[in-house]
Amino acid sequence: MAARASYRDLVRITGPWFLVLAFLARLPAAMGPLGVITLVVAATGSYGTAGLAAAAYGVGAALGGPVAGTLADRFGQRAVGIATAAVDAAAYAALVLAVTGGLPAAVLPLAALAGFAMPQVGPLVRVRWAVLLGDRGRQRQLPTAMAYEGAVDEASFLAGPALVGVLALSGWAGAPLLVASALTVLAAVPFALHRTVPPVLRAPRVAPAKAGRATGPAAAGRAGAGRRGHAAERAGAAGRMPFTRVAVLVAAMSVIGVVFGATQTGVTAFADSLGSPGSAGLIYAVLGVGSALAGLAVAWLPESLGPVSRYVWSAAALVAGTAGLLLAHSTPTALAAVVVLGVTAAPYLISGYALAGRLCPPSRAGMVMTLLASGVVAGVSLGAAVAGKLADAYGYRGAFAVPLVAATLGLLLAALVGPGLRRAVRAADRADAATAAQAAAARHPALTAA
Repeated sequence: MAARASYRDLVRITGPWFLVLAFLARLPAAMGPLGVITLVVAATGSYGTAGLAAAAYGVGAALGGPVAGTLADRFGQRAVGIATAAVDAAAYAALVLAVTGGLPAAVLPLAALAGFAMPQVGPLVRVRWAVLLGDRGRQRQLPTAMAYEGAVDEASFLAGPALVGVLALSGWAGAPLLVASALTVLAAVPFALHRTVPPVLRAPRVAPAKAGRATGPAAAGRAGAGRRGHAAERAGAAGRMPFTRVAVLVAAMSVIGVVFGATQTGVTAFADSLGSPGSAGLIYAVLGVGSALAGLAVAWLPESLGPVSRYVWSAAALVAGTAGLLLAHSTPTALAAVVVLGVTAAPYLISGYALAGRLCPPSRAGMVMTLLASGVVAGVSLGAAVAGKLADAYGYRGAFAVPLVAATLGLLLAALVGPGLRRAVRAADRADAATAAQAAAARHPALTAA
């Protein structure tokens, strides 16, 4: 019941229409890669050219995400969201004109621009949750919000390709990208303007304390605390970027990207080996369904299982989930394997975003969340490329070995960095407690003096 109440709390905080709007605003990004491939293949008949266009889109998205996040931190989500939506919608429409109008030289640059300008709805809505829950003193509900967002991401990446397929039945291959262009304007712009948009936070400058000046109980408390914990607290308060932690989390998210990209390639090779290439989409879609359901269920995990423990244990579960792919030998066994993988992948993905929301300074949250999303995108491209080479040489089992290797490396990374992340979370908890105490003292000075 507690988890369901938590989801109701999320609805009460934002209103139900915001959740619908945030889902619709994600769809153009989910439609983009397959829409590009569908359009280019229909116009040229070349899968190679279509693959290059999709790769250009992916590279643009990986590079553009952190740029949009950094600009959102500096100028606000509202201005950046409107600007990226306008450019992205225009790029989709121009890409359709370039392909259908016989301008091949413009296809790759426009595909890259469409990816680069893609509104970063998923990462930036996570920033909004961190701010909204933090302002209400509900940081412990952040994993619940991240679980919900993980499930919505999976649902959008099921609905987006499905919508491309339905629109392609119209007989005009440009329809999916034009619909994506229209959705970008109709959903991403209102998302940028919604009242939940967080304020622009400026990192305050912290003046160095002079020796011998600090006295009293506050000074005694600072002297008694650990030097490392207070360094982390001061860095968070000053809005300094914790580069090492961010790099670790980006590497962790790249792992899940490799797993997804290699699995998609492996499933395609597997379906071809069975003489049923059309079943590849069905099999991979089941992964998304399992991941979405598991993502919602993450909120039922006990609060005593902290964010770092969730990350480490989900990394271990991911190894088991990827190992099951090597046992697939028929469509039913492949379906069972991807269900298990989806169930184990969701907690890992959610844990990474939850840790980022807990540990990154609020003034840099947009850049951090988009960096993590770009890590996933880059990992998908790397995993698909490596798995494709191995599939050509060793068949689908060669491709399925890539997710297992990636997950194993991810578990080693989690075990290595886990202790440091725990110290950082404890430092963040102390900083939150100190801030709450200061706020209480400001509200009730007489009680504090007494």
